[in-house]
Amino acid sequence: MHYFLIMLSLFSLSVSANECAVDANQLRADYQMNSSQNGQLGQQQTLILWRQGASVAQQHPNLGVSESWYLLNNQQIKATRFFDNKQRAIEYQPGEQVHGKRERDWSYRFQLISDQLFTQLQLETQTGSGCDLLQVWRGETAQGRIKLHWLPALKLVNYLSYQAGKNHDEWTLVAYSTDPDNIQQFFSQRDGYQTTDYADIGDDHSDPFLAKMINLGFIEHSASGFYTAEGEAIAGEH
Repeated sequence: MHYFLIMLSLFSLSVSANECAVDANQLRADYQMNSSQNGQLGQQQTLILWRQGASVAQQHPNLGVSESWYLLNNQQIKATRFFDNKQRAIEYQPGEQVHGKRERDWSYRFQLISDQLFTQLQLETQTGSGCDLLQVWRGETAQGRIKLHWLPALKLVNYLSYQAGKNHDEWTLVAYSTDPDNIQQFFSQRDGYQTTDYADIGDDHSDPFLAKMINLGFIEHSASGFYTAEGEAIAGEH
């Protein structure tokens, strides 16, 4: 019944959301990410979400890493990891495991949160209309307490607070843009990177970059999935 009411609420807002003239499939969204563990503030991070049709990317300027996903006609997802400072890329085949996980949930990549999350939250308030229609959702999952400010017309997180014990994460939307030239430049630039198929990483030991990836455990499935521009694993992906 709870799930039905959530779906009904989302459906009833579709008319207002559709009044928005912005194409949610073509945009750039800049986020500020803050985290604290055991009361200790961590380093502030920047995340940029890029969308261009069936392609979505998450850029991590602090790490010098970008990751992209492409939705194929058969609904499989093809992933690519870019090391921006090196202008190198590791390409994964559709359905291939990326650090122990197969990509199956397009909504999670497209909007940073899965559609499934809404079944665990309650809609508290909504204000505005069109592109500015803002919903406030709140709930407690098995992982922790969540407060979500959601822009349904744009399918964008406006603000997200995640509290699990003494650990707290916050994502804040700083700005978004629909400049087609800026979006095209981002994807075109990475299309020009030297690309290596993930399955071929272990075959070429003469490539210093790939050798470093092997030595640092890049081809192992135990790391977090985030890497610096030097290929060093970053722990703790959420």
